[in-house]
Amino acid sequence: MTADEDRLSFASPPCFLHELSAEEGGIPGATDAVQARDVARWRKAERERLLSERAALGVAGRKAAAAAVAEHLERFLGDVSGATISAWWPIQSELDLRPWLSTLAARGATAALPLVVEKAAPLRFRAWAPGVKMERGFWNIPVPASGDWIVPDIALAPVVGHDAAGFRLGYGGGYFDRTLAAYPDVRPIGVGLSSAHIATIFPQWHDVAMTAIVTENGVIPVPA
Repeated sequence: MTADEDRLSFASPPCFLHELSAEEGGIPGATDAVQARDVARWRKAERERLLSERAALGVAGRKAAAAAVAEHLERFLGDVSGATISAWWPIQSELDLRPWLSTLAARGATAALPLVVEKAAPLRFRAWAPGVKMERGFWNIPVPASGDWIVPDIALAPVVGHDAAGFRLGYGGGYFDRTLAAYPDVRPIGVGLSSAHIATIFPQWHDVAMTAIVTENGVIPVPA
């Protein structure tokens, strides 16, 4: 099935299914299983398209975008003293916010990185700063080798795609959504390219909206 065929496969937009309980006809259910399958197929095609476009931007383009995002984060977050802010170690042409993260300690904040400690489970977090001993973690991504587990106040999440309602299209593993469900007090902020905006990701019951999306062009507020 092609991406265009997937778009045409919806009898009606599934974007409100996450608001319904199973008793009300929401996911899970026999009919919804078909819609969920079609959404998954559409997301896979859209994810591949957006990742290809991001990679085509090139190293210089992504570096410039990351620097612009860092400036917008500075203004948007303001005084971060006492806060713990998590981001990521960049993979798959993700924007690299490590230069910005490395400045947090001097401003009284703590930078953190996520770790996968168990498949299909919430992420856990350890403090990070330049010079911290690292080891290879899940997917061979460098992670802090030791340290106490901490919970961030603000969690920056890389977005492959994002929509006007603040929902993010990720890599499909569901780790970030599980994490936000486990830590409801964490403030999630998506970070990605402005060109990665799509009309809707067709959010499902497990998707959690960001509180804002930050791109190289500025901050996109999410309706409450």
